Amino acid sequence: MEADKQDGGLRLPISLSGEINAATRTLHTSLNRLITSRLPLALPPHTSDPSLYAAGILHFAHIFLTFESLWADILRDHVPPSFRSTSAQSGSTSLPLDDGEITSPPTSPLLSYLLVNPYDSPSLFTSTLGAPTPPSSQLAAFLQTLRPKGLVRSGRLKKDLEYLLDLHPTDLEVLLAKYPGDRVAEFCTHIRKSVNEKPWTLVSYAWCFYMAIFSGGRWIRAGLMRAPPGFWPATREEEAGAGAGLDEKGLSFWHFAGVHDGEDIKAGFKERLAAAEGLFTPDERVDIIEEAKSIFQLCATLVGELDHKVGADRAGADATELARDEKTSNEDQSLVEAENASGALPTQFHKPCDLVTIFLRRPEVKGTLVALGCLACVTLLSFQ
Repeated sequence: MEADKQDGGLRLPISLSGEINAATRTLHTSLNRLITSRLPLALPPHTSDPSLYAAGILHFAHIFLTFESLWADILRDHVPPSFRSTSAQSGSTSLPLDDGEITSPPTSPLLSYLLVNPYDSPSLFTSTLGAPTPPSSQLAAFLQTLRPKGLVRSGRLKKDLEYLLDLHPTDLEVLLAKYPGDRVAEFCTHIRKSVNEKPWTLVSYAWCFYMAIFSGGRWIRAGLMRAPPGFWPATREEEAGAGAGLDEKGLSFWHFAGVHDGEDIKAGFKERLAAAEGLFTPDERVDIIEEAKSIFQLCATLVGELDHKVGADRAGADATELARDEKTSNEDQSLVEAENASGALPTQFHKPCDLVTIFLRRPEVKGTLVALGCLACVTLLSFQ
């Protein structure tokens, strides 16, 4: 690629990574703010369990499972077995597996076409104009080598969700067969359409999501790892004192195998991408950059959907608690009226006691009183 002239001088050509960075900088910054402002809400003291974190991971897991599965399909259908074997020996992988440590089938119910509406995406089901575009042999070979061993995340995501949701692998597959929200479904349909029509846009997904794990993912991991030990669910193995750490279960998505913590994998990915600068036509480079911009925009819609979902769930929980308290209050009031009718103490003498009873029945109040009682006992014993 020749150098461009600018202001009478020479300017070195911008790499594909540099072009993506420049085109998505504002969108990237905005998405970072959305995520960093919400992560603390999924951790103590705002919540006592990882259910909010698991809900967020489930949302984004569908995106990884979809584009990594489509990537595997392309390699299976367009890369000769002999080349796959040679590449595997050189350290790349063609299936959504991770180092042989965490295995996962390359497909799942979610990744089949059963969830794709043929009326919404006819190009995925026809051989007419707009049907899947087969990648060139050069592109297929490049996609085979782009992902260094240990980079793919699908297997780790599934293991984390099995742990966090306490699900058997089969039950998790059933859960994944349904999109957790409309925005997730739209995103996955968009991925299928984009990759089928322009398979080179897989580079956009690799750059956006893998580089995000290497960079912002370390900050997210550090925040999650600071949660108190009792926050994360304990497995039977852990209760027996022989369980795996969070880097293998629960938070394995944010960890990389090896002593370099993924720095070697990151370097390999960037080297492979830089080596393919001349592979893409100008139009394909534009496609990759525009798809990267769409990815950031679509990710923002997922965050918005999560906000709505979490808000609705909390509102529902609050409404249920309020209804329960009102029911308890009504039952207590009925008891008071019955006592009054039988000649018991006047109502005005019972109402304060009833209010105290209702107040003490609230779980958070009972928990506080128990904690204060324990603290008092410890304090008395310490003075003996």
